[in-house]
Amino acid sequence: MDFEGSIKKAAHKADRAVKKAMKKYENGLVTDEDDITGVLIGNLDNAIEEQIGDIRWSTSVVRHRKGTAAEEALTGADILIHVSINTVLVKYSKGVLIQSKRIVSGAALPAPELTRLHKQCGVMLAITPAAFVFNYMTGEMRCGSASRIHRSPNRILSEQCIWTSYRFFLELFRSPIGDPRITSARVADLPVANTVEMVGVGVE
Repeated sequence: MDFEGSIKKAAHKADRAVKKAMKKYENGLVTDEDDITGVLIGNLDNAIEEQIGDIRWSTSVVRHRKGTAAEEALTGADILIHVSINTVLVKYSKGVLIQSKRIVSGAALPAPELTRLHKQCGVMLAITPAAFVFNYMTGEMRCGSASRIHRSPNRILSEQCIWTSYRFFLELFRSPIGDPRITSARVADLPVANTVEMVGVGVE
């Protein structure tokens, strides 16, 4: 399998992990945003920690409960993803910041929550342009750019989050999105509530 095929396969695995987490939410087995995020990260960890095509992936999950609220206030994010790939032809290391919201498709965010989301997007964007919003919905998750959502008066988040989870991870793994200044998923480097680190190494 070539590199592009490996990337697509990895994105499909990540997408299935997302759908599994959202299905659990849909079935009422997990409810709060923090808990959904924990399930999502656990599923990603299980899905991607294996060889995929010509790329060997490994993942590590860092959970940091102490001082979570203060860390989120500093970063605007509750998830940090770092991914690196080191193959003969492709080498990169980068990260993204993510704020997650739980609201059903087509529903309008209450005005105070929209104001809060705008503030969180602004804080993330002050750190990096590689900032996104995950919209948790029953059965699926959509992804949107924080720069698009920041200051937008549109209260319907599902209309702002135009990427599927597959598209988000495909672009992340391909490398069009992500900030190379984010060098790890360690809380000490960039304090956020939940982080995932993904590392890909070429297989001989």
